[in-house]
Amino acid sequence: MKTLLLILYSFIFIVSISAQKKTSITEALSSYDYETALQLIEKEKPTLPRLYQRGVALKGLGRMNEALQTYQDIISKDSLNPRAYIEAAECSHQLYQDQQALKYYTYAISLKPENKYARIQYITILLSQQMYNEALHESEIFLRTDTTATALYLKAQSLEGLDKPEGAIECYRSIQNRNPSDCLAATKLGLLYNSAEKYQKAIEATEIYRQKDSTNFNVNRQNALAYCLKEDYPTAINRYDYLISHKDSTLQTIYYMGVCYYALEKYYEAHDLLEIALKKAPNNVNLLYYLGRSCAMTSWKKEGVDCLEKAIKLTVPKDSDMIRLYVGMEDCYKMAGMYQREIDTKLQRYKSYSPQNHKLLYDAALIYEYGLKDTPNAERYLEMFLKTRVKDNRKNEQAADNNSGGTITATANYYNAAENWLNDIRSKKKEKTAAKS
Repeated sequence: MKTLLLILYSFIFIVSISAQKKTSITEALSSYDYETALQLIEKEKPTLPRLYQRGVALKGLGRMNEALQTYQDIISKDSLNPRAYIEAAECSHQLYQDQQALKYYTYAISLKPENKYARIQYITILLSQQMYNEALHESEIFLRTDTTATALYLKAQSLEGLDKPEGAIECYRSIQNRNPSDCLAATKLGLLYNSAEKYQKAIEATEIYRQKDSTNFNVNRQNALAYCLKEDYPTAINRYDYLISHKDSTLQTIYYMGVCYYALEKYYEAHDLLEIALKKAPNNVNLLYYLGRSCAMTSWKKEGVDCLEKAIKLTVPKDSDMIRLYVGMEDCYKMAGMYQREIDTKLQRYKSYSPQNHKLLYDAALIYEYGLKDTPNAERYLEMFLKTRVKDNRKNEQAADNNSGGTITATANYYNAAENWLNDIRSKKKEKTAAKS
């Protein structure tokens, strides 16, 4: 009897200790004490429940590589459980392995097509990878069984990525019609309508939301911008004044409020706001323009000159950049067999950006002769090229790189070659004339 009682007490003790361990792991995980949870898990057999707990703890500690390996081990033992694929996908995404994450989500969806979480995350990654056609296809499949705002948002983002704003607007309008208090739909509608220069529609969409809540910064910014671009400056200023008084210091708010004051010829107010905005965007050409004009109308005349000079300097491209573009364009025309355009581009470069690169005249002659079979024009450009030769400096002619874009002096070899070539052309002309005589 004593032996039986001893065995019974021992069994109860073991079960109690096991339960305490299980509870301790669960409590550690629920309280985000992942290190303790891992220590407890490592002492037990690697069953599937323990492996899942280990994966959660490793993810919580940011040890994504180990967590991914854990979920891969689970997949090898439990390949029909979508949870393992979803967890592996999330780890892959955290490790910037989005293509691998997409594969895991695909497996999870194939195992359980009705799993909305997996499908939402799958489409979200497609959008982040700019795979908009695929995202649109998947979001339309999603919408067959789920017509919530979430599915519509995913479709709208896909359409925006495909540069189909009208389709996106339709989605956002559907969301707003169902829920006028949806601030994201109102903001998106305002943004898309403003971008399409449909300012009245932007006002209408944002005012629908403002009837429910007039404090949302994002909606108010689009609303104010629509009034500004519609040239209703007093209303726009009223909206911007609310934003600024509630600590909105974004560039968009400050800049456009300054523009509104400028349009109303309140130049001192415009100056003060635009000067603040300039600190946030010192190279914004439009901002420099309005600030410069405001300065000119107030007490800061010299500062106005500085602003406009800087704006012009920023707007006009550097010669070196233009030369690079012209050289690239010439190569494209050459590869496409568009020789006359290649010549025209070279001559434009010579005239506008490389007036000392006389070899471009020699190049034009080459193209006329061998590309267009136009010897008279080749002769004309050889003559023009040779006229650029400085007689006193023939011995000092230096080689230069035709593509460098700097000041280039044609080499003696090119001049000698052009001279010989021109003499050859003229000799052949004389022979033809004599033969005809």
